Amino acid sequence: MEGIPVRTVETRDIPQLSITLARAFFTDPVLDWAMRDDEGRMGALISMFRHGLETDLKYGEATTTADLRACAIWVPPEARDEPHSLLDDLLMIRRFIGYSGLHRTRRMISIFNACEEKQPKKPHFYLDFVGVHPEKQGQGYATTLLLHTLTRLDVKRTPAYLESSNILNNPLYRRHGFEITDEIRLQDGPTLWCMWRDPI
Repeated sequence: MEGIPVRTVETRDIPQLSITLARAFFTDPVLDWAMRDDEGRMGALISMFRHGLETDLKYGEATTTADLRACAIWVPPEARDEPHSLLDDLLMIRRFIGYSGLHRTRRMISIFNACEEKQPKKPHFYLDFVGVHPEKQGQGYATTLLLHTLTRLDVKRTPAYLESSNILNNPLYRRHGFEITDEIRLQDGPTLWCMWRDPI
């Protein structure tokens, strides 16, 4: 949309964008179920998004708005082919304990495993997260970020995929060409919707 400049995330943006994403997802149904439920929750969310941004920044596919009030983290197809070690798994579990606390770590692991299992085999761009600071929600920020990348994917004839953790966001994704292809029903927990988009 006009009036909301978009650019690639830079290293210096990470601290502020980690807070923006933590605020955006503070009441997300899936993260509400999986993240720690004590006074350390906000800090855990900030830490989780900081790690995600630091990890995915190397792909050059994370985008933000000029005011750093919204962010989209995309993972390109080639990232799925990178080697994965036992040490990586152990470090991931250690991070999950920090994010969820010992009593909810199993929930975080179940989300990760379920999402990995449902990931399509066909090469695609994966939308890891798109979030807008609560003060800016409903003002076209998410649409602007989505269109910025999806327009380029259409030119490249590349499909996209995401898991929606909030049913209220599904209409937004459908307006931009995503369709529900499957569901992830977490045991005693909320549902995620697997959504695929063919290039237009």
